[in-house]
Amino acid sequence: MKILALDTSGKICSVAVTEDGKVLKEISCTSEKEHSEILMPSIQKLLKSLNLKLDDIDLLSCSRGPGSFTGIRVAMATVKALSDAKDIPIAGVDTLKALAYSTIIKKGKRECKILSMIDARNENVYFAVYRIHNGNLSLYKNAEVRNITDVVEYIDFVNPLYIVGDTFEEKLEPFFKAKFSKQYAQGKKTDNYEYITDLPPMSEAIAMAAKDKYDIGDYGDSSTLFPMYLRKPQAQRQKEGDGERIYILEMTKLDLENIKSEYNEFPNIWDYKTLEEDYKNSKYLVAKQNNQIVGFIGTRTIFGELDIMNIVTRQDKQNQGIASNLLSYVIRKNNVEKINLEVNEHNIKAIKLYRKFGFRDEGIRKKYYNGKDDAILMNLVIK
Repeated sequence: MKILALDTSGKICSVAVTEDGKVLKEISCTSEKEHSEILMPSIQKLLKSLNLKLDDIDLLSCSRGPGSFTGIRVAMATVKALSDAKDIPIAGVDTLKALAYSTIIKKGKRECKILSMIDARNENVYFAVYRIHNGNLSLYKNAEVRNITDVVEYIDFVNPLYIVGDTFEEKLEPFFKAKFSKQYAQGKKTDNYEYITDLPPMSEAIAMAAKDKYDIGDYGDSSTLFPMYLRKPQAQRQKEGDGERIYILEMTKLDLENIKSEYNEFPNIWDYKTLEEDYKNSKYLVAKQNNQIVGFIGTRTIFGELDIMNIVTRQDKQNQGIASNLLSYVIRKNNVEKINLEVNEHNIKAIKLYRKFGFRDEGIRKKYYNGKDDAILMNLVIK
């Protein structure tokens, strides 16, 4: 499989062609010209040097953000045009995930966590945490915008840690050392952490990530490629203040009553009575935004394994990362060996979300939903 990958999310314009995981050739360009002026000539030059035509390409990929808004639009518009012209599938890649793959290119797939960060200005960063376990990369903490000092909350130092991207080393170090000392005093094993520099071209990492997405069926045509926005426009943020921040809290009986009063706003295969009964036997968490319940998740732990019973996002808050926040919280906060769930075979959006966090298919329950649809059994091995 040949993959053409583009990156214009930063100052450097980078294009690469890979075949079966190996880089055939890569071209990077730093120029005073706009990315829109140099991207297509770079693609043409690259393909010509490899004696390839666009018809020889099996998959297209580019960064979908976060990063330079204009730069990301240039790459995405180019990829969409090429896809439409030649009917080539696309696998868009999150920039933070591409940074994690850059770390793999340099360090291999040892057991570790990877903290990816990009400057979001005003002491804020776009960041996400990834986990490599049994040779597989998966999301551990979903992407968010936070103050640079807040990212320490999501690092435990129990596992080796690589820090990649815009690292802000001078700002992170005092907080890292304080947390490191506290864990050492508690008798917890701690490992060294390392800042990863001199990264390979981003287009190479994007191609590597795109190949993994293709292998699990996470690709599509030009209509499936969208930019990744992690925050609202500045004017709207100033107006709303901290209202857009999502908080995860344990569900109370009052929360349950509030959900009941507008249950039709939470698309769910369970009726309210079933939810109410499960609440008595499971642990439920709610996601709140501006004091409004925007989602919830129920879990039950049995013999060292955690079962996800239900995960729901409010209808008008879907596609805003609510489910990712809930799932990330459950993965990070539960000391279990494995997490299990089941999902309707036709719920493609949910299946993609679970696979992003590293869940793997384990089996099928035939005609489990309404006697018609199969349930896909999935699990995530933690230890």
